[in-house]
Amino acid sequence: MASSLEPKHWEVFPRVERDLKNQLLLNRNLKDSNSKEKFIHPHLNLLTDPEKLFPDLGRALARIKKAITEKELIYIYGDFDVDGITACAILWESLDLLGAKILPYIPSRHSEGYGLNNEALKFLSSEGAKLVITVDCGITAIEQANYAKELKLDLIITDHHQAQEVLPSSFATLHTTTLAGSGVAFKLATALLSEYGKDQDEQFFKNLELATLGTVADMVPLLGENRVIVKNGLLNLAASKRIGLKSLYEEAGLSNSIGTYEIGHVISPRLNAMGRMESALDSLRLLLTRNPERGSKLALKLGQTNRLRQEATLSALEDAKKQVEKEYLGAKFFVVSSKNYEQGVVGLVAGRLTERFHRPSAVISEGLPVSKGSARSIKGFNITEAIHKHADILLSHGGHPMAAGFSLDRAKIAPFREKMIKTAEELLTEEQLTPVLKIDAQVEAEEINDQLFEAVRDLEPFGMGNPEPVFLLREVEVLEEKPVGKEKNHLRLTSRLPDGRIFPAIAFGFGEEPLKKGKKDIVFNLVKNTWGGRTNLEFRIKDLAEAGQAS
Repeated sequence: MASSLEPKHWEVFPRVERDLKNQLLLNRNLKDSNSKEKFIHPHLNLLTDPEKLFPDLGRALARIKKAITEKELIYIYGDFDVDGITACAILWESLDLLGAKILPYIPSRHSEGYGLNNEALKFLSSEGAKLVITVDCGITAIEQANYAKELKLDLIITDHHQAQEVLPSSFATLHTTTLAGSGVAFKLATALLSEYGKDQDEQFFKNLELATLGTVADMVPLLGENRVIVKNGLLNLAASKRIGLKSLYEEAGLSNSIGTYEIGHVISPRLNAMGRMESALDSLRLLLTRNPERGSKLALKLGQTNRLRQEATLSALEDAKKQVEKEYLGAKFFVVSSKNYEQGVVGLVAGRLTERFHRPSAVISEGLPVSKGSARSIKGFNITEAIHKHADILLSHGGHPMAAGFSLDRAKIAPFREKMIKTAEELLTEEQLTPVLKIDAQVEAEEINDQLFEAVRDLEPFGMGNPEPVFLLREVEVLEEKPVGKEKNHLRLTSRLPDGRIFPAIAFGFGEEPLKKGKKDIVFNLVKNTWGGRTNLEFRIKDLAEAGQAS
């Protein structure tokens, strides 16, 4: 099989439904009419009551209401990624609307790192804070929660990261792994607005659009509650009145069509860039600003910083790939490090390595005295649990099954590499290390039409847990190929379908070597492309092989 990345094993769902829309729903385990209806039309009334999710909700609400009434200073303690920034914005705006005395605090990625830290808590206490509400962090902050008690700070933790065996001793904890951090904040804000009779207020919908940004950016499964949030929130994002977002759309050249692709590839990188390279507070300011001139200036700054982030990512990625290919290609786990890696991009580089080689990867920015690392994983290998096995040589760690962050002494990098490689050898099978390309259905040429495209669109939004439908069409003749893109690493193809139609295709990342002419079996997403005022269906190639050679 030809591929831009590692050779893949094609796994095709058995075709049991003639109607392709029903086949796609069946592949997603949606069999009865009720579950299909809820999936295609996930109305807001399907949102779960926050009380059913969080046993501590009543206690949290009572404490926040007391702080509002008595004008106590409340700090929202966030995180520097999109999920943390949007979660912070949700609670800041909602509490500000309710008359709270409220300030945000987002730690510096470079000097403080992820999550609660004692120095920050000491600072918040000195500023006069009585209540600290964490968003997108705190569920593993046992020592910090105890220190908050010493400072007489009441701590409400809202988080979605993986908890450890012992939970922090907080005033109240709102925790679930089913939502993004912004989703948890959205639930708390919804309950607060309801307490004050503002559950139908415009703020609910403003919160919904922010929760959508955070949920998509954090790549949590777009199913159930998350699907309800994102499906409805995308409508709000497209018509957002938020001055900073409108400025960001303009800077990025976005139209009013905002989907998960635009969030993941255009909006999120800009919002994330500030936390990676400078201060995430500017991204928060962009989301909250009510001043058009300030919104335009901040959007321009985010765009410029994102370009610097792209350059730093590319430089580190090239070095990391060379390290892997020279020293670690046979390993089941990659750990690469350099003092030249910008700390804010190591997670991106780890993700690219994992995508390129289909191996769990950790990338470390070497520093003195502390080095910071980020890891990404593949299906079936819980990266946070694997790293936790070696907590004795780490200074801090935490994350999700698929992504984790950690810090360690520079001298411990080599032992960490050895231990992680050994752990991967023990836990990972060769089967797990072969990427699987799941294909929704093998189709015939006459099924490639607008009706199929509309059936695909009914399943939006796509993301983790609900991938964009993938199809297989055999005996497609490649007539012409043209390298495109800045680095000529993509291919623009002209193909002839078995029914004789000429059909365009784009193959991202397939430009490394020319394709052999002739008939291919192709795996693709069906998309529409607008160029020169005309909109046409086209294939977005996921993989291809010589006709008849792939199973």
